[in-house]
Amino acid sequence: MALHLTAAPTIAPSAAAACRSLAPPLPAVSCSTSRRGWRRRRRCVSVVAMAAAADGEMRHGHAAEAGGGGAGTGTGRMNLNEYMVAVDRPLGVRFALAVDGRVFVHSLKKGGNAEKSRIIMVGDTLKKAGSREGVGLVDIRDLGDTEMVLKETSGPCDLVLERPFAPFPIHQLHQNEDYHLLFNKGRVPLTSWNGALLSSKLNESSEGNGNPGFAIFSPRLLNSHGWAVLSSEQDGLNQRSTSLANRISEIVGLYSDEDDADTEWAHGSFPLEEYIKALDRAKGELYYNHSLGMQYSKITEQIFVGSCLQTERDVKMLSETMGITAVLNFQSESERTNWGINSEAINNSCRENNILMVNYPIREVDSMDLRKKLPFCVGLLLRLIRKNYRIYVTCTTGYDRSPACVIAYLHWVQDTPLHIAHKFITGLHSCRPDRAAIVWATWDLIALVENGRHDGTPTHSVCFVWNSGREGEDVELVGDFTSNWKDKVKCNHKGGSRYEAEIRLRHGKYYYKFIAGGQWRHSTSLPTETDEHGNVNNVIRVGDIARIRPAPSQLQIRDPTVVKVIERALTEDERFLLAFAARRMAFAICPIRLSPKQ
Repeated sequence: MALHLTAAPTIAPSAAAACRSLAPPLPAVSCSTSRRGWRRRRRCVSVVAMAAAADGEMRHGHAAEAGGGGAGTGTGRMNLNEYMVAVDRPLGVRFALAVDGRVFVHSLKKGGNAEKSRIIMVGDTLKKAGSREGVGLVDIRDLGDTEMVLKETSGPCDLVLERPFAPFPIHQLHQNEDYHLLFNKGRVPLTSWNGALLSSKLNESSEGNGNPGFAIFSPRLLNSHGWAVLSSEQDGLNQRSTSLANRISEIVGLYSDEDDADTEWAHGSFPLEEYIKALDRAKGELYYNHSLGMQYSKITEQIFVGSCLQTERDVKMLSETMGITAVLNFQSESERTNWGINSEAINNSCRENNILMVNYPIREVDSMDLRKKLPFCVGLLLRLIRKNYRIYVTCTTGYDRSPACVIAYLHWVQDTPLHIAHKFITGLHSCRPDRAAIVWATWDLIALVENGRHDGTPTHSVCFVWNSGREGEDVELVGDFTSNWKDKVKCNHKGGSRYEAEIRLRHGKYYYKFIAGGQWRHSTSLPTETDEHGNVNNVIRVGDIARIRPAPSQLQIRDPTVVKVIERALTEDERFLLAFAARRMAFAICPIRLSPKQ
């Protein structure tokens, strides 16, 4: 059994020409782990990389879809999930045709050449196949292509496969027997007059002057488009799951270059029980795959939530399929550049399709930035809804910022309890919004109409820290929140010079001091203010006030004080104040320019 492994990038023609001028054709690199083998592999890869870099066409990332109009869709894209392997015959691979048109590795023969390679895995998609002695690599579009290439070529077979971005649900293959095949193994014929549904190997023979019909008994005779047309799953292809443990598509048919009835097929040389447990642990995880395209979910008749627009084709689908008339986008320009999205082309396409594009960037994975900007985002959403737009709320992944905005809208404007709004959105759309940031912004918004001081029940938990203590010393906390400096709260010794006291406080500004060794002292490393009597006190602001123009976050003194927000059911007065503040924020936005009023 001979085994060779190379990367399978797609290189721009000019880069390929540069490679040919720099070096002779590169052979497949051996999998040997010797130093000489590794040096040879590194040298070969370097030649390709240098030639591509000199041409300026090489880009890392997923392969661009055909017909895409976004930036970065040039011919120099590299799919890092693809790999190329050469395996002696017989391969010992059984390929399956899924109803979505993919040809993937269904199982491996025990002790076969493919299993011995220890590279090919069940679930890998077959992209190309061929041999160096034959016609070269051929694109695999259906089982007809697979059968033709594997039968006509001789010698070691070159396979280009793509590893799935998420763990493949192998246990579902164990549960499916032959009678689960969608085509029923040719026992029921299929008739049609649409010759475009035939596989590539029958296209030429089907040409004629008339309009012939045909009846087929084998799934290998249809191409992927044929199965897409005939499949009942076609309507759900745009809304693919983002979970790591996806369900496989239904299998149409199987093909192998070994038809021996005694062949023992397996789905991997590992304990199936452990694999299933690993998949179960991954069920709740989210994994963003940009190559899947735009993923979205319908929330209400006026609100849709999803990932970013990548091409003009996405804009057209929003307009024609979903009836979207406005896009509320929280992506920054640097994010769009990073993902190779052409902002200008997207904006122009929106104008051509009569879609209003509203860009309001929020930093990704930044709770503070989301907390500060969320009130204005909800105000924008409310303004658009009042103007009877049908809105697509989006960020890069569709997992955090966009669903957080919709949850906050339901909670603040529609008077839906936060836990119900959160459960409703996450039930319709796979996402993990920053719930704590929504709660923070809720109290900030209530403080907008309370002049910064909340008189209700506590909203935050504050851990005060004194770092200048001595072993065995008594340290106490006192402030205007301890019965106006009358009561003292004992601090707990946490080791060394650190003492802590945790207090639940309402939203507002507070002054405090520490009593260490019987002396009233303030911390010089924490923010301080001098009162009207000349006393220097430490000061802390619990929460903030929502603003129409949130100030950018600034670096401050490292504060060991830990403030955590408290999520609790709102009182009737708090619900009224919250709804009033949210509408007040929306009315501060100009309905024409959709920007803060002057």
